[in-house]
Amino acid sequence: MREGFTTGTAATAAAIGALIFKKTGKKVKSVKVYLPSGDTIEIAVSFEGKKCVVVKDAGDDPDITDGIEIVAEIEILKAKKGVEVKAGKGIGIVKKKGLQVEVGKPAINPVPMRMIKSNVERLLEDDEFAIVTIEVPKGEEIAKNTFNERLGIVGGISILGTTGIVKPMSLDALIASIKCELDVVLAEGKEYFFLVPGKIGERHIKNIKRDVSVVQVSNYFKDVFDYLKKKGVKRFGIAGHPGKIAKLAMGYYNTHSKYSPQANGFVCNLLGLKEKFNTIEEICKIYNLDRVALAVKERVKNDYGFDVDVILFDMEGNIVGEA
Repeated sequence: MREGFTTGTAATAAAIGALIFKKTGKKVKSVKVYLPSGDTIEIAVSFEGKKCVVVKDAGDDPDITDGIEIVAEIEILKAKKGVEVKAGKGIGIVKKKGLQVEVGKPAINPVPMRMIKSNVERLLEDDEFAIVTIEVPKGEEIAKNTFNERLGIVGGISILGTTGIVKPMSLDALIASIKCELDVVLAEGKEYFFLVPGKIGERHIKNIKRDVSVVQVSNYFKDVFDYLKKKGVKRFGIAGHPGKIAKLAMGYYNTHSKYSPQANGFVCNLLGLKEKFNTIEEICKIYNLDRVALAVKERVKNDYGFDVDVILFDMEGNIVGEA
């Protein structure tokens, strides 16, 4: 699968192109970017007036920022050699603690920030100070489809990247985003929160516990539980449909159908049911599932040591089991 480059690399390339134009008047077609590893990558650039434009290429990774334009403009002052990076339109501002960037600062992560500064500084004279302004014209629109709002980043996307290269591993990116959201919750001092598989579970738990923090973990309970144990967390809640959550009681902490069986048989055996049910939703309409919730609570306690509250909902949001 084809690799791509990060928004941090794109922003760096745009800054280099803008600097070359500022110093020489030449609108080059590509620039060489030094990556954190010391390797280099050639990135295509174009220009809109004085601004240098780079089109983000995520390779074969299904990245929401693939194909967006990242733009840079540079001002050079006569002063001690150095670089200042400013965020223009479409780059978010951090509003919550727990991220790599301080509250109130533009959402340009430390590695991309160092990349921009070091690459620009290479091309400066000793008496030149560069002010780099990075903007993402469609950043605010694209950010609506990212984790940013949940993380407390408003007004645009984040400029990200640790190596400068995007490898097509979207699962790793998703899990990293979940961990990042947990960091924000913990940094805010939230001593109690709920984990849910997805939007349905979040909507239902918010209807009964409006002020509680909720983190969507998809199918990746193992990764999340391992991370919370490492963080020293001891107590939280789990909520969702028993078709998904009951799999935890079976010992399956990746609840994707590829890695875990259906829970129908387990639930029927636990409740002592003899009838045949096509779905757990059918069971929810007839029977109380408190014993299923308790089985989840006990299994998580035995395997991880967490003290969890468990709330099970049917698809309509009715509570069908609690422990």
